Amino acid sequence: MEKILACLSPSPSNPKILRAAAAMARDGAELTALFIETPQYPRLAAADRRRLQENIQIAEQLGAKIQTVSGDDVAFQIAEYARLSDIKKVVLGQSDFKPSFFPSQASLPDRLAEYLPDAEIHVIPDRKRSLYFPPSRQSVSKRRIMMDVVVTLLMLAAATLLGMVLFGSKLSNSSIMMVYLLGVLLVAVITSHRACSIAAAVASLFLFNFFFIQPRYSLAAYEPGYPVSLIVMFLTAVIAGTLANRLKQTAYQAARTSFRSRIISDTDQLLAKAQGREEILRVCAEQSAKLLGRAVVLYEVSEGKARFRCAVPERDEPPSDGRELLSEKLLLGQEENGCYPVRVKEQLYAVLQIPENEPPLELAAHATLLSVLSECALALENEKNAREKEAAAVLAENERLRANLLRSISHDLRTPLMSVAGNAGALLANEERYSAQTRRRLYRDIYQDSLWLTDLVENLLATTRLEGGAANLHLSGELVEDLFAEAITHVHADDRHPIRTQPLSEMLMVRADPRLIVQVLVNLIGNALKYTPPGSPVLLSAKREEGAAVISVADCGAGIPPEEKEQVFDMFFVGSNAASSGRKSLGLGLALCRSIVNTHGGRIWVQDNIPHGSVFSFTLPLEEVSEHG
Repeated sequence: MEKILACLSPSPSNPKILRAAAAMARDGAELTALFIETPQYPRLAAADRRRLQENIQIAEQLGAKIQTVSGDDVAFQIAEYARLSDIKKVVLGQSDFKPSFFPSQASLPDRLAEYLPDAEIHVIPDRKRSLYFPPSRQSVSKRRIMMDVVVTLLMLAAATLLGMVLFGSKLSNSSIMMVYLLGVLLVAVITSHRACSIAAAVASLFLFNFFFIQPRYSLAAYEPGYPVSLIVMFLTAVIAGTLANRLKQTAYQAARTSFRSRIISDTDQLLAKAQGREEILRVCAEQSAKLLGRAVVLYEVSEGKARFRCAVPERDEPPSDGRELLSEKLLLGQEENGCYPVRVKEQLYAVLQIPENEPPLELAAHATLLSVLSECALALENEKNAREKEAAAVLAENERLRANLLRSISHDLRTPLMSVAGNAGALLANEERYSAQTRRRLYRDIYQDSLWLTDLVENLLATTRLEGGAANLHLSGELVEDLFAEAITHVHADDRHPIRTQPLSEMLMVRADPRLIVQVLVNLIGNALKYTPPGSPVLLSAKREEGAAVISVADCGAGIPPEEKEQVFDMFFVGSNAASSGRKSLGLGLALCRSIVNTHGGRIWVQDNIPHGSVFSFTLPLEEVSEHG
């Protein structure tokens, strides 16, 4: 794919350059608008900043990708970016404004041609002042100018006073020269313009000559070598001041670049730790405010409506609900009136608003802000995808459970229903032919199958209520002995399976819903009766342990294989013992027990009963018993 590079500047004719580059990119070429942040950029006039923002918006509307680099050599920065990005076409403007007092200095297009001999360089005439040349003096505030003048005068006065001390100490004039050079360097570092350091160098020349060269207190000099020394001193001061000023500006740019890079890095780390949509939006607002150093307001966009989400710093009263905030430009992903979209492709997640009375953003800050908002938009997109994936997984699991439930019900209900229907039909057709013993057996089979169906439906309904969160607990203080007695009355037992209750060493009162806990005991006792050989007892016991009541149901059956102990409480799981014995089971009883116990804040488990059998145990919170004397 062909790539075209257009240079961005605050020049009024820069839109012409951008449109010319966009016209070249109509055949599917990739267009990049590059801005070089020179050391003079912080002193750019407010009108030029606003014009630069307008040119950026024009570039975005033309489909250009905005990029920013920093440096004082504009041609070198453009060439390096074009070389690294494999760009062969560069479009820029040519200004009649002379950047220096040396007419022989090569122009920007000529120097760029030297750096990029294989590239096509298209020059669009531009008679207006460009950002690449120093701004006018009016761009520097009067207050700043006065401060620089005061600093320069103080430094010169301090250097002169220190020179007086050194002169009185009979030190050589070279030491005093060094003091003035040091003053010029300090002026270059502290002040904001190179003119101050040059003025300090000129003033140092005259002050040194006036106070310390014979004849003193005049601008004359007796020795012939002093004019050369003074000229060398002046040139040294000018060069040192210029280098110090340039170093300061470079350090300032480096610090700004490092700060913006740290903002992006911190944003990535915070987004990686963020949990949920609310936290991502909070990170977006806080990092944007930290980057810009301004107050921001963030609106969340959902279902075509913008709702206030957060403000940094926080406000006592939230702003408007943002009903009229969404415009056609924002929906298309373009900034408008201090509003910036947080958007991925066609999906708009949020809008960041900056107060309208704030000055326009610097281009580098603007580009970094777009990067932060882009990272936040991707985090919101990933969070949305994760929620949809989780919802799809839950839906798939529910569908699987529903299919298992229907399959299990259709399979397990068929046998008892056919048995009931068959026995009832036989009695209706041949009741007089059957003996009393045969009729009694058929009645008993119908009764037992009906009880099994009743237990199945009750377990199924109770499990559905608990899993769906629709069950309401009615907690009260209950004696464990009363719960045992109530459960035994609901168990369909016979003389072949005695149920025994181990005497309790103390009175235990638990806080529980008696109806549900009796259901747990009924299920556990019923399972024990099914798999216990005739004549073997089922033992109920309870004890206090670690501030809770531990209730156990033990049997002397075949036990549960070790590999099945972790699965016996899963819904629809049928153990190998039940499958081999041919007993009817839907795998709901123990799952219901676990749900009920978990709802009470307890836990349930199974272990072996030595020498054979199983012990099912669960815990319940104890009820504090108060004694009144």
